[in-house]
Amino acid sequence: MADDLLDFAAEPAPVPVTPSLPPWLVLIVDDDPSVHSVTRLALRDMAHAGRKLLFLSAYSAADARQMLAVYPDIALILLDVVMEAEDSGLRLVRTVREEMGNHDVRIILRTGQPGQAPEREVVERYDINDYRAKDELTARRLWTSVYTALRAYEQIRELDDHRAGLTHVLDATARLFGEHDPERLAHAAVEALAAVAGQGAGVLLVRCDRLPDGTAGEPRLLAGIGEGGLAMTPGFLSHLVPAEIGQQVAEALASGAPERGSGWFALSSALSGEAAIVLHLSRLPPGRYPDVGTLSLFARTVAVSLENSRLVAQLSQDRTHDRATGLLNRLGFIQAIEGRLAQMQAGKADAVAVGIIDLRHFRDINQELGVAAGDRLLVKTANRITAAAGPGAICGRTGADQFALLLPGAPILSAARDMVQAVVTAVSEPAILAGREVHPMSSPGLAWCNCGGRHGEELLARAEESMQASKRAYGRLQEVVIGADREEGGRLGLTMELGTALKQGQFELYYQPIVDAATREVVAFEALVRWNHPSRGIVIPAAFIPTAEETGLIVPIGTWVMREAAVQTAEWTRRAGRPVWVSVNISAAQLSEPGFLDNVRKVIADSGVDPTLLKLEVTESTIIGDPAHAAEILTGLRDLGIRLCMDDFGTGYSNLSYLQTLPFDFLKVDRAFVSSMIDRFESRTILRTMLALAQQLALEVVAEGVETDEQADELSRLGCGFLQGYLYGRPMPALDAGHFIGVAPVGV
Repeated sequence: MADDLLDFAAEPAPVPVTPSLPPWLVLIVDDDPSVHSVTRLALRDMAHAGRKLLFLSAYSAADARQMLAVYPDIALILLDVVMEAEDSGLRLVRTVREEMGNHDVRIILRTGQPGQAPEREVVERYDINDYRAKDELTARRLWTSVYTALRAYEQIRELDDHRAGLTHVLDATARLFGEHDPERLAHAAVEALAAVAGQGAGVLLVRCDRLPDGTAGEPRLLAGIGEGGLAMTPGFLSHLVPAEIGQQVAEALASGAPERGSGWFALSSALSGEAAIVLHLSRLPPGRYPDVGTLSLFARTVAVSLENSRLVAQLSQDRTHDRATGLLNRLGFIQAIEGRLAQMQAGKADAVAVGIIDLRHFRDINQELGVAAGDRLLVKTANRITAAAGPGAICGRTGADQFALLLPGAPILSAARDMVQAVVTAVSEPAILAGREVHPMSSPGLAWCNCGGRHGEELLARAEESMQASKRAYGRLQEVVIGADREEGGRLGLTMELGTALKQGQFELYYQPIVDAATREVVAFEALVRWNHPSRGIVIPAAFIPTAEETGLIVPIGTWVMREAAVQTAEWTRRAGRPVWVSVNISAAQLSEPGFLDNVRKVIADSGVDPTLLKLEVTESTIIGDPAHAAEILTGLRDLGIRLCMDDFGTGYSNLSYLQTLPFDFLKVDRAFVSSMIDRFESRTILRTMLALAQQLALEVVAEGVETDEQADELSRLGCGFLQGYLYGRPMPALDAGHFIGVAPVGV
């Protein structure tokens, strides 16, 4: 910290001092003596309004309380957040404001631990001027923060001295300090100015920012009252007022002093970052100008309030986001996991998957190429993870060289593995750092959960455990599964129960409606297996399908599902008097089973179903293991008359060659794109591209995860043919599903 504060090349020039004026009292509260020394040294030549600074030191919150009692005119407290306790600084703030009733003294919080940032409501409630991490507090920044705080204190004291004559300003100040929305704050300021200036006056609140090249940017109107008392629309000042008013504003900005002319008055007030605001009054009665002190004080109040609104917004952002990458930080990411767990608890997701990507040898890169190169690698990695994870994924930086992603939707375990591997591939692309080509390496981990009663922090910790296992496995993906099967005796017990369930008929098919996007009529269903467990009740697929896939039981279970679905759709079609097709999911294990095509032929023959009413869905991960064999089986299915669908397109490798070479009839858009299509331009663009591609390839498109009319209408407008999601119905037993097409199920 001392090196940062001693960046004297960035210090402003000393300000002339008037010896007869008393100094500003500044209380430094910090348990580190070196902080006191460095602060005094960094501010040794500083003065404000002709008054030097006199420093007082306290090394604990208790010492500070005594100092404040002895010196009631302390103007500023430079306060460490963490001293004898983690919240010592914040408790002292509460004491100053509430117990001592001192609302004038300005407070700047400093901490060496960014995670100790105060809550937003604390900043608002206790009127904290600024919050700075010690490692970012250079001499210039410290000088700027202190200067701004002293100006605020000076004007607050002037306000106290002139209270009787400033009724309107006082009322406005109370409103401004309590308002943290910049737009509402600006409107409140001009309304108060109008009350001071009198009826018929024009009022402008203008902001001007300094451009990166050091020149002044074009002034912008924040709020204004024009002729007839009408509110003005914010925008560039030159587009809204006559040139002469623009010139008057420019003069006030240039001089930094009050400017006046016939019927007008203007003055500026500096903001941090070399920005400034200008208050401009026009159409004033001859000889009637507002008190300069009153208007100056009000300008300071507006400036401080605008800075407060910026600070509150920054604190809110910093609490949950990483400044270096813009991603969620650990706290924000855990909150995101909690939100996804709540969705699963509410039945809106089947599972939650958290991936961890840890950069290997990151410390070596920092040491050999420099910290700046390391920082660039972090940003590059964040961008690569975000791009590879795709829409719907939530990414975070949860450690110095550790990234996390919350996978979109509710993927099965195999899909979650594929997504993490895709991200690892993207992260491993070469990067040019400090003129050298670097090949990043990573250790990936995965935690997959399909049961309730879990917490975000626990799930992240389990993902980190798997990442540590990956380090021991030379970077191979490791995973941990937290699921219902693990809660009930482990994999062996679940495998035995699955075999029993198949023999005893404990499985049941649920059906989710699929509607025609043009007519919104139910034309099909997706068949989804449920396990009617004798003690657990209905068990969702995510809780047992992974084990079924790993043990091979998915083959007989899949055959049963296809047979039941074929019988049901044949019966529905006969009784409804119109075709009702059904979708069935097919696993990689089924496709690789030698007798799979013969089983399908037998299902068609036994059920009497029209094979064109059977739609089999396969994912990219099902195909990539053995594309040639998959092509042979899919072609055989197509020859039987069965229609084929590429499921979850866009969430895996999105290999377009599969769509060109394999005999698909349908493309199913993953719910991740649908859920974010209204709020994210990128998702709408990807959807539009997918639909255009499908049209070129003569493929029908089904969009799943449709939950709102707005999503449905937009998908229909974009040319999507079929819609599926909670908007039209959750998965349900055949008895309930039959009512959607006006018939009862088989046997009723």
